[in-house]
Amino acid sequence: MSEFTVKIRPLTPIWTGDANRQNTTLRETGIIGSLRWWDEALIRGLGGTACDPTNESSRCKLDHDKFYKAIKNGSSIQDALDAQICQVCQLFGCTGWARKFRLEVVGNDITPDLITLFFIPVRDISQQEWGLLNISLGIIANYGALGAHISQGNGVIEIVENNLPRSNKLWTFDLKENKDNSELPNLNNFFFYKFHIKFKESLVNLNNVLETNHHFLPISFHIRDTIRCLESDRNKRHEIFGIGGGNAKGSKVFVSHGYEIDEKTIEVRVWGYNVDQCIKNRIKNEIGSMLEKKLFSSDENGKNLEGCILTEEKEGSKLLEGLR
Repeated sequence: MSEFTVKIRPLTPIWTGDANRQNTTLRETGIIGSLRWWDEALIRGLGGTACDPTNESSRCKLDHDKFYKAIKNGSSIQDALDAQICQVCQLFGCTGWARKFRLEVVGNDITPDLITLFFIPVRDISQQEWGLLNISLGIIANYGALGAHISQGNGVIEIVENNLPRSNKLWTFDLKENKDNSELPNLNNFFFYKFHIKFKESLVNLNNVLETNHHFLPISFHIRDTIRCLESDRNKRHEIFGIGGGNAKGSKVFVSHGYEIDEKTIEVRVWGYNVDQCIKNRIKNEIGSMLEKKLFSSDENGKNLEGCILTEEKEGSKLLEGLR
């Protein structure tokens, strides 16, 4: 079985962390966990099942006795797997069933060099599984982020090279029962916005605002705080953004740092799921005017802010329409 490579360039730092909560090197487990999260959202959006691996009572577990008994009674391996574990766990693994691929990461995120992801199959992987994983990676690169702490601005990437197998035909989900929790991330319920924040003069002339390693502006906290202020109800704020301003746990809205577009412009991503239309409209229509009041408010750089405009918006349901 051949290995496949994806070369990426981080536009904001990729955070994977270690046991000491330090980010001195990229860890494969952090990348895999993020890929799985997006693959779950995609497969749920397409009508498939994806368990919640963080929930002990509902996450998949393969009972080997039942598995081999089903095969002995005439079931195919695929049917025996389908009877017990979800489509995501079949690729990424669960208790009793190992992941179908090994991931190796070459490169680091201390400098903005290329990072190479090696996908090495250890079991047969179908074209549909490869295709869905490839689509998930494309959504990450175009609209989301990779790794942990993505609500704190990290993980925006661009794909430089990708030879993962593609599939023109998506997985056909023929489900007898869909047990998905409607509160779990489902691409049908996502929104994606991109904003351009423009300054009156070159970014290099501003007072130490750019992080030189990656050429990004560390402003996700300011933008996240601005969006939080759009929701006046405290309980709703906690429901949407989690407990605490920068705490990603339970957060349904994610914000990137600003990454450089040209010498005077940075781009910022805002995306999320299960957020009511009123908040989405306020983000689109009011974030620009509020940023002008809050961004760099204690710094002279704020006087150089020319404006913030919405440059792209996409609903997850529209993304899915293009995939069917």
